[in-house]
Amino acid sequence: MPKLRASRPASLAIAILAIAFLCEAPPSNAATDFFDLANPQRLSLTLFASGYGSEKYGTTHGGFQLEQTLTRYLSIAASVSAYQVYQGTGFDSPLAPASRSATRNFGRFEGGLDFTPIEGTSLLVMGGHDVGDSHAPVIDSQFSSWLIPHSLHPLNVSFTAAHYYNNGVTSGTLDFRGVLLSTGSFILLGGAGSAIWGGGSAANAKAQAGPDLGIFVRDLHLRINFQGGYGSSRTYGLVSFSRTFAWDE
Repeated sequence: MPKLRASRPASLAIAILAIAFLCEAPPSNAATDFFDLANPQRLSLTLFASGYGSEKYGTTHGGFQLEQTLTRYLSIAASVSAYQVYQGTGFDSPLAPASRSATRNFGRFEGGLDFTPIEGTSLLVMGGHDVGDSHAPVIDSQFSSWLIPHSLHPLNVSFTAAHYYNNGVTSGTLDFRGVLLSTGSFILLGGAGSAIWGGGSAANAKAQAGPDLGIFVRDLHLRINFQGGYGSSRTYGLVSFSRTFAWDE
């Protein structure tokens, strides 16, 4: 089984974004717009938390992310998060397998760039360092794009890719969801998600998948996501929350 590489998902995302940018961005002013400061500029703060449980792996984490727009296409981002691993190792764990029974804790500090080449599409690339029970560099990326956004039921495709230098594991997730219902108060999304990870202490590639459901509360800028399924960690469940605050400058 060939080893997973962190660079392949990120390279694919960059290639997709480059093609989309060339096809859809206005060619007459795209080059100059990239360097023009955004007006108005926006500072956003996102608070997030999630919990994951399965027969082989249990973890929670939470923190915050700050993002400042620079131009129409580029923002800078920084995040601080705290992780708790209660048992085992899984798709998003930088820890090596150990017989230790106590909860393992670590913090993560990251910074990076958020690219928005076309409306509804973004690629966030970040790198940083863990401290605590995990104590090594980490690099990850998050890609999201809305398809047929002006239809009654827009579709969203997103993926993440990460490499943990503490245990040598590379992981990636893929989600495909559509808008099932949209009102003035909330949006309901449904679809399926999966994860694949391997290399380093995880050895051969492992995977999991299942249906997921998302709720976005418009007035509060609150997102709630649920996912459940089966895979290498056996039956699992995932719940996550995030709320965003934004200020125009």
